[in-house]
Amino acid sequence: MKKLNISSVKIAIKKIYEIRKEYIRVLMGDALLQAIRPFIPIILSALILDELLGDKSQGKLMVLSLMLVGFMLLTHIISGYFTKRYSEESNLMISHYFFSLSKKTMKMKYEYIEKKETLDLLHQIEGASSSFMAIWNIAEYMQKGMLAIIEIILSTVLIVTMFMNSNEVVRTSEIPLIQSPVSYVFLGLVLLIGLYFYSLLQTKVGETAANDMKGAVGGNRIFSYLFFRMSNNYENGKDIRVYKAQGLLHEKMKGFVKNNYYECDEFFVKPNIKHFTLINLVNVIMLVAVYTFIILKAYIGAITVGAIFIQINAIMRLYEGVGSFLNQYNMLRAACEHFKYSIEFFDLPEMKKEGTKKLQKTGDYVFEFKDVSFKYPGSESLVLDKINMTIKSGQRLAVVGMNGAGKTTMIKLLCRLYEPTEGVITLNGMNISDIDFDDYIDLFSVVFQDFQLFSFGMDKNIFSGREEDYDKLKENLKGAGLENILEELDNIHVAMGKNFDENGRDFSGGEKQKLAIARALYRGAPIVILDEPTAALDPVAEYDIYTRFNTLVKDKAAVFISHRLSSCRFCHNIAVFDKGKIVQTGDHESLLLNESGKYHELWHAQAQHYVYE
Repeated sequence: MKKLNISSVKIAIKKIYEIRKEYIRVLMGDALLQAIRPFIPIILSALILDELLGDKSQGKLMVLSLMLVGFMLLTHIISGYFTKRYSEESNLMISHYFFSLSKKTMKMKYEYIEKKETLDLLHQIEGASSSFMAIWNIAEYMQKGMLAIIEIILSTVLIVTMFMNSNEVVRTSEIPLIQSPVSYVFLGLVLLIGLYFYSLLQTKVGETAANDMKGAVGGNRIFSYLFFRMSNNYENGKDIRVYKAQGLLHEKMKGFVKNNYYECDEFFVKPNIKHFTLINLVNVIMLVAVYTFIILKAYIGAITVGAIFIQINAIMRLYEGVGSFLNQYNMLRAACEHFKYSIEFFDLPEMKKEGTKKLQKTGDYVFEFKDVSFKYPGSESLVLDKINMTIKSGQRLAVVGMNGAGKTTMIKLLCRLYEPTEGVITLNGMNISDIDFDDYIDLFSVVFQDFQLFSFGMDKNIFSGREEDYDKLKENLKGAGLENILEELDNIHVAMGKNFDENGRDFSGGEKQKLAIARALYRGAPIVILDEPTAALDPVAEYDIYTRFNTLVKDKAAVFISHRLSSCRFCHNIAVFDKGKIVQTGDHESLLLNESGKYHELWHAQAQHYVYE
């Protein structure tokens, strides 16, 4: 057998104990009960058989019968309790584990969230639950393995005890060797050799099954995408119908099922046909040897009918215990190998709230970028190169440039989602890394380009965990241009989408963008950032939103990122980004006068789309 990764087992048990320690206790208690439960009826039934064929004492038979019924009733009640507790604890364990994953993701350094390697780890962890390799499966394999070990020990004790406590032999002359120590040695050798080959063959089967399940992780991801994210997602319904994509999806599904069946047959069934055949052959040989020995012992009168009953049942339990142990061992080994993805994920660095300096909430803030350069982890190319700029309270800064110029990256650095590779960003002369993180992040209301709203109530999205003021909420909805929503909806608590509430409302892309802006307004932070949040709006609507926003932010600092330069005319200063550098700064009029500048080029490139020939 291949070596078990003990380190992974220890880490898994520790993690389970941290998440839900009751889960381990219930599993172990249930294992002990299930291991002992079959043996007492076997022993009591054998004693009843011997009494029926012997003295036939009514008193003794009554006592044995009551003991058997009482034990069966008691274990049934206890087993029912453990079944209920196991179901409860399993559900709690699974939900708490995924909660801990989510918690870890939210505490992780942002730079790791965007990395492909992190996303791959999450896919592997997600696929583990459907491949029987999740952390709770490790506990279950250990439980069943412990159950198998107890069964093996109890079965072996019963078998040896029955052979040792033989009756007086009746027919000694007919089969003299059966009582000889040689017969016991011979039977022991047959069983040991048989168990050795049984172990080897079960290991082969287990390895094939484990490899098949490892390979199934990618298949499970495809299955989830095809059968749930695509066909069963109502948001895809329009495109599927308009573009008549039903045939394409059915073809992909049939292809997936066919390939999955082929891979299962090719990589699990066919390789194991000979293994299963040999396992059955080994079983037959061992059973024939044991039953022959028992029959001969019974023939010469060395064991009673009850002992025969015990021996047969004990041997069956022994075989089942050995097979179960080998199977659980191989599954545990495979699950522990897969658990390395969880270990690696939980070991990813968390966002350190570095900085101890408390921020003086003066309302007057000056941010300075001083020779700031940045490149993403694992990349050699600079996204930002020697950026120098200033953002002040009461001023409006527009950041413009082509896609990939570094505009959004600059915002991520300002919000401390990333740290500069070179240079420093200061706030009122202090390095922002030295400021208490919670104090610092409270300064910002940001609407990111890829903002996210949640499938909860519309009001909950805007409150976002802050104090709930419905008058302020309505004011901000109007400020974001959503007067029609207030007039249309009787229920301001309406759910966004139908994921949690079938009566939820499907908001348009433009409405969602306005809601994201309303959320930023509600936060009321002294620095407001709009990172191209109005791409789904037409130019007129976008200009209207920006004009409203300019009025609402009042004396706050505001940063606007937009592709549409007309939306930036009211800004005090404009920074033109190109290939990671600031190539121009100034207001709209001065930049437009520079005919050789990048801003002039971008302005006239857009203007021609709105001018009739």
